[in-house]
Amino acid sequence: MSAAPRLSRRNLLAGGLGATALTALTGCGGGRASSAATTLNVWGGVPAESGPADVIAAFEEAYPEYTVNYTRFINDDRGNLKLDTALQGGVDIDVYITYPMKSLALRSGSGMGLDLTDRVETEPGFEPFLDTETPKAYWQDGRITALATARSRALILLNTAHLDAAGLEVPTEWTVEEFVAMSRELTTGERFGCYRLPDLPRLELGPNYWYTDSGDSNLSHPAFLEHMQLSRTMIDEGVLFPWTEVLARQLEVFQQNGFVAEEFSLWATEPYSLRYLYDPEEYPHDFTVAAAPMPTVGPDSWNGGPFGDFMMINPKSTKQDLAWEFIRFYIKEGPPYLAPGGRIPTLENVDDETVLTGLLGEDADEWFDVDSFRRVFFEDETELYVDTNLTAYPEIDLAYQQQRDVCWLGERSPQAAIDSIDSQAQAAIDRFGEQS
Repeated sequence: MSAAPRLSRRNLLAGGLGATALTALTGCGGGRASSAATTLNVWGGVPAESGPADVIAAFEEAYPEYTVNYTRFINDDRGNLKLDTALQGGVDIDVYITYPMKSLALRSGSGMGLDLTDRVETEPGFEPFLDTETPKAYWQDGRITALATARSRALILLNTAHLDAAGLEVPTEWTVEEFVAMSRELTTGERFGCYRLPDLPRLELGPNYWYTDSGDSNLSHPAFLEHMQLSRTMIDEGVLFPWTEVLARQLEVFQQNGFVAEEFSLWATEPYSLRYLYDPEEYPHDFTVAAAPMPTVGPDSWNGGPFGDFMMINPKSTKQDLAWEFIRFYIKEGPPYLAPGGRIPTLENVDDETVLTGLLGEDADEWFDVDSFRRVFFEDETELYVDTNLTAYPEIDLAYQQQRDVCWLGERSPQAAIDSIDSQAQAAIDRFGEQS
């Protein structure tokens, strides 16, 4: 990668770089000398102006002998393929962030993540990453290859204007049945009640929910059929957003567009989505948004949100010590800068109000019911997950998506779809075992 002029956060914003821009940041200004040995190349999915630019500026101030290039890739299938191709093709990448579990499985399983265990063990304050009971790192064969840097607590966002019109209150605790009932009440001839259901099997089963304790496919568990069937029913009723539109408009990647346009009232999402809702120029709207906790499926319900944003070091990097210095800084000093991008730190090393201000922006009261977000993020008890079994994960994920799509399009029954997923998952697990 060639060096580019140094860009400040102000310059990025003034330049109007959109969410899909490929952004490179370097510290070449101010007489700073740079070379391949002193320049760190970092790839991430968050727009530079939503936190990474400020973290990099702070790092370069603390370590003036180094510069950092930040390349933004879009966190979708195409963007992740671009990163995988770059890693495999020998592009100069030192540090990168992985978001989908299928990508984590592919990259760790293909040797694209440096063993970080010894560094973590000797780093003060990093003890939570060594916890294997409630893991906040990805362990492979007893070694750490990735560190989760964000608590992506799932939540329900609600259009308060729609609630008021229907005479409904913001829930402070509720069940899936109550979520479904509210979705139906909010459905009108002009809009859908919600975008899609929360992941009901995840709420019930927690981590590694695709696998039994013995490592076989768990897709025959009744929770998966219930989720597939209820979703299909609500799509047919006109309560959930039609899956034909989701696929045609790529709403799985751009869900915020439908919410801002008031095409649906309830949105099950994660904190990263909040950055769209205090940006009235890019995402114009005139309603406020409240937060509700994820609905529960029983007393031991999981939140459905993961520990995520896994930082990894490319084993091919010739600057592994510098890469580790950046990761240390990012985790310990970066959280106040990263909150505007919807990142709540894994280590909880920043006070709640600082995080909340970063998440909701400077004019929070104009766009949000702030107290509801404070309650959901910092007062409600909940369980997040990290999957530790990623056996044949990309293959199972592909099978699930394909069968889900044909089911929700009305081309296959929920039972037939689940049976097919379960069969394909077991076959993939068996093949993986034969190759090991």
